[in-house]
Amino acid sequence: MKYDVFGDIHGYAQELEILLQQLGYERKGGVYTHPAGRQAVFVGDYIDRGPMIRETLHLIKDMCDAGNALAIMGNHEFNAISFHTPHIEKGGFFRDHSLTEIEQHIDTLKQFKHVEKEWQYFLDWFKTLPLFLDLGYIRVVHACWDAKHIQWLKENYTGINTEILRLANDKSNRGEGFTVINETLKGKEYTLPEGHFFLDKGGVLRNESRIKWWTPKAAPIAFNHYLMDCPPELANESLPDDVEPFSYTDHVPVFFGHYWLKGKPSIENNAAICLDYSVAKHGYLVCCSVDVIDHKPVMKLSYQKALQSR
Repeated sequence: MKYDVFGDIHGYAQELEILLQQLGYERKGGVYTHPAGRQAVFVGDYIDRGPMIRETLHLIKDMCDAGNALAIMGNHEFNAISFHTPHIEKGGFFRDHSLTEIEQHIDTLKQFKHVEKEWQYFLDWFKTLPLFLDLGYIRVVHACWDAKHIQWLKENYTGINTEILRLANDKSNRGEGFTVINETLKGKEYTLPEGHFFLDKGGVLRNESRIKWWTPKAAPIAFNHYLMDCPPELANESLPDDVEPFSYTDHVPVFFGHYWLKGKPSIENNAAICLDYSVAKHGYLVCCSVDVIDHKPVMKLSYQKALQSR
């Protein structure tokens, strides 16, 4: 099988259509298909932030329903389910409705205003999405592939239900289910040494930084090699000896999104390829085409710059 794996879209349907057409997909009966039978794969985060969220969801779901695409869940889809699902035991919803959560979700809410049944249709679809795909020659996950987490999901996850929502949203009791679901959808984090912090994109002081688990191992491993957000004073220091760094070392390449990388898209590590290059922040929508030749995946990046008129 030949695949075209797309990074986070966030409602940028026009850029997605441009990229699909560049890759040879044609719209037939309102649904994109490839004349050579290639299959699109989407890594999640279809909603929030962008100007054409409804159009994005219709395009992707129609392709999936026609057998022309596969889609997995991103953290934004999971957050949306949690935001809209009442918590019967505690009252309210599984995700808070504070200003922070509303601001993250407001573009989706606005674009589905007056079409609530249509939004419920997509929420129901989100609940059926897998959290990963293992397609033999390639793997796909939204934020982090941890073999132990994948095994837990194989044994315990069949779609979103009340128990999964309870496990994943219970911050006061961070059990195995909480860790598995949150790290798969949002990535692993490292707690900085005492007294060290950084400012996140919202201006909030934080002491936990996302791990760059996809970078090749180096020895010794410096903090700035291992962490997404590293305080300058730690940049060139090595990780403590008692820290076992997590990295992906399997021979099957894994594709993922989530991390808002900057600059021109590139493949830094053929074993772990991030496809999120911040299309919702004037970056790129990215796709990696994969052809299996002599039992080996051959990869090529394509990308579309976010339209300047936005």
